[in-house]
This record gives sequence, structure tokens and C-alpha cells, in this order.
Amino acid sequence: MKPKKRTAKKSSLKKKVVIISLIAITAIIVSVAIYRQTQNEANTPKKDPNKYFQFLDAQAQGSRVSQNAIKIEYLQFNLTPVCGDAHNIVIFTEGMTSPEDYWYEEIKNGTEETIQIQFASPILVAKQPDDAYLLKVQIRSDETEKGEHVFRMKVDEEIGQIVFLVAVEQGQT
Repeated sequence: MKPKKRTAKKSSLKKKVVIISLIAITAIIVSVAIYRQTQNEANTPKKDPNKYFQFLDAQAQGSRVSQNAIKIEYLQFNLTPVCGDAHNIVIFTEGMTSPEDYWYEEIKNGTEETIQIQFASPILVAKQPDDAYLLKVQIRSDETEKGEHVFRMKVDEEIGQIVFLVAVEQGQT
């Protein structure tokens, strides 16, 4: 009977070795897959946000300081990803109130998101030689590099000291 016990012990030991080996092999395969995935994400080139997103229907409101300067209090525009879904989108510009409110977890491809930026203290913007006022907004996402979008704004209407501006395309007057 003793030889049978040894055989039983040997087969039980073999089962344990096989199970431990399978667990180790599975762990190695999973580790390699995770490593490759993180390497692929790290090596994926990020795109220019001005090509990845459309910036549409920009409007601003402010007050005239002089013939050559306006203090902007509010900026609104529509942001639409056009090259795929966008994740962890961050929008920033100097003087904005509550910057943490301008983080978006996801905006689906082709979906328009209205961005409304209120400035804590109005930002001074000087008139350019072509009568445009330039407003700069920084933007980044998981899919894009950190970049800057420049809105070229022209005065649309003035009511007393209040000035309403709209975006114009390059070359448009």
C-alpha cells in the first residue's frame, strides 16, 4: 500500500505543479498584453487640436476701453470633435472663473458641445491692424497635443459701452 500512496502523492504534486505553471503562464501573457497596450498608447502621435476639433459660432461680450481696446467678460463657442471621440478635454484661458468646470470627460465624434467661459476679471484685448481682436484659448485632450486656438473676433454691435463680438474667418473683413 505504501507504493500506492507515493503514486497518489506524486500525481497530487504533479497537479499542483501544472496548476501553478498555468497560473504563471497566464500572468505572463496578461502582463505582456498590458505592456504592449501601454506602449502603443504612448507611441501614438497626438494630433493638432485645431485639426481634431472644429471651433464654431464664437461670440464674445465686453466693454469698450478705448477705440483700440476692449475688455472681454464672456466668450462662448461650440466645440466639435471631427477626427474621432475626444476624451479628457481641458480648456483653459487666462482669467477664467472656475477652471475645473472646463474639463469634459468625453465628447463624441460629431457632437457639438457649447463652451461658455466667464472671466473673473475682464481680459484686455487690443485691436489688430485688420480691426480684429484676438482671443486665445488653450485646449488639449487624450487624442491631441496641448495647443492654442485663436479666435479672430470683430465688433458686431455696440450698445453704449457694451460690445458684442463675433468670430470671423482668416481673410474675412
